[in-house]
Amino acid sequence: MKFKNIKAFIFLSAVLAIFSCKKDSSGSNSNPDYYVKFKLNGSWVTWKTVAGELGPDLGDPSKTDFGVTANDDAQKNVLDISVQVDGSNFNTGSYDSDNGNYWVVMSYLKDANTASMKFYDIEDAASGPPAKYTVNVTSITPTELRGTFTGNYLFSYDAQESMTITDGEFVVKRIR
Repeated sequence: MKFKNIKAFIFLSAVLAIFSCKKDSSGSNSNPDYYVKFKLNGSWVTWKTVAGELGPDLGDPSKTDFGVTANDDAQKNVLDISVQVDGSNFNTGSYDSDNGNYWVVMSYLKDANTASMKFYDIEDAASGPPAKYTVNVTSITPTELRGTFTGNYLFSYDAQESMTITDGEFVVKRIR
């Protein structure tokens, strides 16, 4: 299920996550066991400035949001994973971006806070296969979220280019 107007929401969420991570000295990146690791254009990267959330959607409490945000050390690049379900019952399990019963968003901000910033998300390129991601949530505790994800590519409509993010895993501090 694709939503074009969600880009602004994701961008604002990512910006808020960047600034909240910088200000929170006891926060999301204080534990070296928290990370998001993923294969970016064929190379594995691990980012330690991470946070996760699970709770009612702030704009519509009849929905529940699951989110993981990761920033590189320079705070210039942001990976955001979001799943939204109807109701208040979010469970561990597998969530596919092409399933119409819930909403999955995978997005990447490259060179955030610069004039050359690019936004990539699950959007089909003009040629090639459809963009698709699966998020596997394997553990939810009051303090931590764990899981994996797989997919093929993210596309920047504005730049008309794609970025390959194929596999990943996350262990993040739950901030709500």
